[in-house]
Amino acid sequence: MEERTITISERVLGLLQRMPAFAGLDEAQLTALFADKGLRHREYRSGETIIREGDHDSWVFYLISGQARVLAQEAEVARLTNYGEIFGEMGPLRGKPRNASVVAHTNVTCFAIDLSILDRMPPGERRQASRLFEEVISDVVHDRLARANLDAAALRRDLDMAASALAGVTARVHDLERRVHDLTRENQELRSKVGK
Repeated sequence: MEERTITISERVLGLLQRMPAFAGLDEAQLTALFADKGLRHREYRSGETIIREGDHDSWVFYLISGQARVLAQEAEVARLTNYGEIFGEMGPLRGKPRNASVVAHTNVTCFAIDLSILDRMPPGERRQASRLFEEVISDVVHDRLARANLDAAALRRDLDMAASALAGVTARVHDLERRVHDLTRENQELRSKVGK
């Protein structure tokens, strides 16, 4: 991983404002959140781990370019591909260990934000920054929950269709078993008549 501290410039503000999570914030709000307070530019090579499941840290990430795989217990559960996608926010927000790993699938460039910056801010700034981060992350979590509900509904529908198809196949197998049983019985009756 390569990392460098970012100075808030017009270019950086432009990049941040293009990210869905920060689209509603003006330059003053973005500057208040990030000016010399923990915003980093990070680059990861394909195959490098960005977040390790079980680790405990305070970093949240925003994808600039590339693709990353989200792995829970080594199974891929999502893929990050869109500019501005936020990831790694749940552990720091809940103060709990990471519940998934994120691995660069291609070379990845991202912004990394150290949420522990909130603890180092003066109380007035901290309240304002905390509220902004909470709003941003609340919207992201809400969108993910909505997508998860749609995915769950689609999966439920697919399972119902599979169960229905399986019930049809099971009925057909039982019908074939009855026919084989009837034919076997008829065959035995014919043999016994022929044998007489």
